[in-house]
Amino acid sequence: MDVFFRDRDVKVLVVDPSGASRTLLSEVIRGLGFADVHGVPSLKDALSIMEVERVRWLITPLFVDQHENLLQVLNLYTTVPELRQLRVSALVEETEMDILPACFERGLLSYHKKPFTKDSLINELKDFLQRYEKSGWRSSQMAGSYLRQNLMALGLFEELLTFERHLLKYSPGDLHQYLNLAVPLAKTGKEDEAKAILSQVRKIDASLGGAIKQICTTYLAGEDISQSSGSGMNMLGLKTAIILDSDTSIRSEIQTTLHEMGVESIHAFEDGLSAHEHIKQHNNPDIILQEWRVPKLTGPLFLQRAQEEGAKTTPVILVSSLVQKEDIPFVREMGVANTLQKPFQRKELVQSIIWTIQQDRQPTEQGSMERKMRQLLAERQFEEAAKIKERYISDATISVGSKELIEAEFAYAFGDNEKARDFGIEAIKHAGESIFILNLLGKAMINLREFETALKCFQKAQTLAPLNLERLCQIAEIHSELGDTKKANEILEEAKDIDPDSQRVKEAEAKAAINGGETGVAKKIMAQLKAMENVVAYMNNRSVALARCGMIDDGIEGYKKTLEAIPDERPDIKGIVHYNIAFAYIRSTKLAEAKAELEQAVQYPTTKVLSRAEALLKRVNQAIDKGSQLTIARNDHALNRTVGDLQAQPSGGASQSPAPRDKTQEEAKEAAKNRVLAVVDSKPGEMGCHMVFKSSTPNARVSKMLEGQLRFNPRKAIERAESMGADRMVATGG
Repeated sequence: MDVFFRDRDVKVLVVDPSGASRTLLSEVIRGLGFADVHGVPSLKDALSIMEVERVRWLITPLFVDQHENLLQVLNLYTTVPELRQLRVSALVEETEMDILPACFERGLLSYHKKPFTKDSLINELKDFLQRYEKSGWRSSQMAGSYLRQNLMALGLFEELLTFERHLLKYSPGDLHQYLNLAVPLAKTGKEDEAKAILSQVRKIDASLGGAIKQICTTYLAGEDISQSSGSGMNMLGLKTAIILDSDTSIRSEIQTTLHEMGVESIHAFEDGLSAHEHIKQHNNPDIILQEWRVPKLTGPLFLQRAQEEGAKTTPVILVSSLVQKEDIPFVREMGVANTLQKPFQRKELVQSIIWTIQQDRQPTEQGSMERKMRQLLAERQFEEAAKIKERYISDATISVGSKELIEAEFAYAFGDNEKARDFGIEAIKHAGESIFILNLLGKAMINLREFETALKCFQKAQTLAPLNLERLCQIAEIHSELGDTKKANEILEEAKDIDPDSQRVKEAEAKAAINGGETGVAKKIMAQLKAMENVVAYMNNRSVALARCGMIDDGIEGYKKTLEAIPDERPDIKGIVHYNIAFAYIRSTKLAEAKAELEQAVQYPTTKVLSRAEALLKRVNQAIDKGSQLTIARNDHALNRTVGDLQAQPSGGASQSPAPRDKTQEEAKEAAKNRVLAVVDSKPGEMGCHMVFKSSTPNARVSKMLEGQLRFNPRKAIERAESMGADRMVATGG
């Protein structure tokens, strides 16, 4: 979201060769609340400023006959990382309208016709800002509205049709976008498809009847579509949906609505147990709409079971009037995407479903961004999470405490528990305690082996959401780590009282049994688990944490207990544990012991680490023969890094630094790399219609304007400004 337009606290650059026009433009823009407005006569001057200062809004003519023209600047905008936050508006003559499609292809935000008067300019820019706010400050929607206006004026309806179809991918379920699509369909001779879409939209939301009638009058000769059956188009791109509600009429209403939106497979259940059994067989549905109080397996337990069975990333809409105030922390903690209060109107249901899917795919609201980042971090999709974080940190409306919590969660995901702890503490100072901060601090303190502190964090969080089985299991595991087996078992019994069939509780029992040395008991429990890998991963992380605290021998002992608890029919898991033990021995420079473990690991041909174990065994043998050691980076994890990351070094020796390179050559390579990254990292819709629309109409003037290439050398000053800006936003909330 381009919230900086809302806040007006940005630098605006006005370009025009006429001093009078520059003065008028600058005066009007200041009158709209933008304090930092600067005018220059040429794009060459503008580029010089942008090389050293962060400019957020550039307003300029096209400069059709000059080397420094708008298309060249837009090419820079879409390839230079330092300009990614720039937004560009064009001042255009009537004779230049045919050039605008090529400009929108390259990320143009809006266009405004010349000549103008003060009054016309004020009205034009006020309308621009009102339209921008209505779009939710999304540049893709804003640019799309201006592009649509331009293509219709030029009569390029085939291009408009291609664009409208493409835009639906980035605004799933947007009924207004379907109305936009109907217009070029009608203008290109596809009246039947246009009528079917309009009929489907009318069935979903009758309040759009006026807009539909206007389209029919203007583009379909006033034809009545009330009897049309609708197209059955899948408006949301959803294949599967689950409805859970004991009320037959509610189930029917939701099912009808989803069917009319084109959802392919809809399964409705009146009790949580039946819905859970379905998810066990067909995991990861595209959406779940559920009541909070349902028979057999009530809403809170169904939600946790569904996530256990593979629906961790499925957006959930809670459709209920029975959620109590004390339930809210748990609802948020479970990542419920949206809530809809009963009773509801059909329009409210439609809007809730559309909003939920849109926010799940392209989150813009604070809660949606937080939910998506947590999901992506859990799935180790760090690059995607970082892209959302960049928008999140730059949003001045989000509090500093919330930003510090997200920083803490990223630090934890990357294994930096000290940084996670420190950010978590700052988050509490600025925002007070919350269930997410308490959870984060608890997990970080476990990894830092500060169990008493972790226990207090989890216990306080549990008072806020007492039905959270995951946290109850974590509390039991802490008691087990502290040697209090009795207390651990009491907590596990409490968890089993809530859900006796929970796989997560069984995993916690197995972990507690291993820690307590009861490997026979653990072996029986692990034989019942669907994914004993979770227990092995926990023990691996525990041993790594012990190693980082200088307790490598304790970590190795934990591995060996785990090995004893693994059922005989899972030799693949045994091979992984032998491999992990070898890593622990390498950390303690015991290569002979590491060799013995690796020789055991390669005896299991089905293990996932067979090739890595064979390669590491070869490296260990070489190091033993040469009398050298293998060193492992502090943040190395046996199952997350490749063997190639290990460096063989002579005992007591030091690694050599690479030879210095020519500075100019390095800068050139860095610039080239950044340009590639700018394209690769860009997502459709982040910069107007760039990567959403492509002009296919040949234009000789466009080709002439694109000849040659502008030079643009961003100085370190702008990089420092960006960095300082981000730091300030974390420190002060923007």
